Amino acid sequence: MKRISILSAALAAAVLLCACTHQKQPETIALFGGSFSVIPASEVATQWWEEQLGAKVVKYGAGGAGFSNRTQGSGKHIQWQIDSACAPDAPVYDTYVLWASTNDFTKVNELSGEPLDYSEADGYDPAKLETQCGGINYAIRRIREKAPDARILFMTSTKCFTAPGAGTAVNYQDTTGKTGMNEFVAKQILCCQLAGVPYLDLFTLAPFNERNFTQFVQKDNLHLSEAGYEAIRDLQVEFLRSGRTMRGQHITLPSHSSRDWGGLGRYAAANALQKPPKAVLFGDSITQNWPMMRPDFFKDHDFAGRGISSQTTAEGLVRFRNDVINLHPEYVFILYGVNDVAEHNGAIDLENAVGNIASMVELARAHGIKPVLCTILPATHAYWIPAIGQISTQVMAFNKLLLAYAEQEKLPVVDYWTPMNDGRGGLSPEHSRDGVHPTPAGYEIMESLLLSKLAELETGR
Repeated sequence: MKRISILSAALAAAVLLCACTHQKQPETIALFGGSFSVIPASEVATQWWEEQLGAKVVKYGAGGAGFSNRTQGSGKHIQWQIDSACAPDAPVYDTYVLWASTNDFTKVNELSGEPLDYSEADGYDPAKLETQCGGINYAIRRIREKAPDARILFMTSTKCFTAPGAGTAVNYQDTTGKTGMNEFVAKQILCCQLAGVPYLDLFTLAPFNERNFTQFVQKDNLHLSEAGYEAIRDLQVEFLRSGRTMRGQHITLPSHSSRDWGGLGRYAAANALQKPPKAVLFGDSITQNWPMMRPDFFKDHDFAGRGISSQTTAEGLVRFRNDVINLHPEYVFILYGVNDVAEHNGAIDLENAVGNIASMVELARAHGIKPVLCTILPATHAYWIPAIGQISTQVMAFNKLLLAYAEQEKLPVVDYWTPMNDGRGGLSPEHSRDGVHPTPAGYEIMESLLLSKLAELETGR
């Protein structure tokens, strides 16, 4: 009996040792940023992260630091912080959190940069490290080199105010005519979209505005108080837990005044006479012009063209039942998005535009129709809305989100962007006279690509 007792005790000790050995280690989170990430009041948020997530937070932030390497006099800008955390002897963390400060805006306002700064597009030009965007791309690249399996998460700048009526309200621009902080944040988001990094849009989701900001800031009317961190910490915890983008609402412009906002009546007569086609080509003016310029293509292949000029993905979704589902095609080729990028019907997050296309896909699948996504064509400017300016980067970001969704859902894609890109993100004069709408020669390229994909799908059945 004594021997059995000793054996039982030894077995129990071994089990206990094994349990201790395999006890889950807390997640490690490395945090980078400016003063918002390190001032004493920030402990209200980061301690909450640790408590709610069972995590350990290691702070690398420094007061005055931004993503531009010109934002920190003592050299501890965010690029320097990243270099420290990515040194050969530095530990590898589970999650790397980049928290954008206000310093890129307040200290080097003229250097917001462009979302492709310090990227493969410019050969990783070190001169671009002086811009906010270049610094963001540098940080993402260095972390991926150090810890390819780690999560990278991004939190945008919050609004900040120095006095009522002056500060970084959504439409704010300072008196010198430089870019408003809302545009700095928009570029932060675009960098994340291009890099495939989830982001938390604290600029629009945080409850700070010019009327109530004094409730959330310290006496300097800039840095968050403990109440400020309490107001955003639950958002941050949910973001850290899920690792998914959390975005706020953007200002929208008045919608079209037409009573038939979605264009439900545009093809009503044609739909009544339409026999089930092989495929519906569904989209905006690029699709609308196609059968007018190349009617034989549609006739020879039993395609129905259902494009409406100026439409966004939201309007396309409204008429998807009338112009696609009710025609009972075998395939639908969806080519939408350039008008969303151009904010033709008001500002919209690119994720929401792709979400509208996802809804079209779900509707098609529910009715036995095979959806095929199409990347939007290269374009540098939306000539019909000149105030929007350069759009080639937004086009690329939209296509990147679209392709990520297609990969997730295992959807076939016709990639028009890559073979039609003139090397500068636009269309050549041969393929478009206005930089957006294809010429017959441009449509010939699109037809070849579409038919090649269709043949691939037919062969694989």
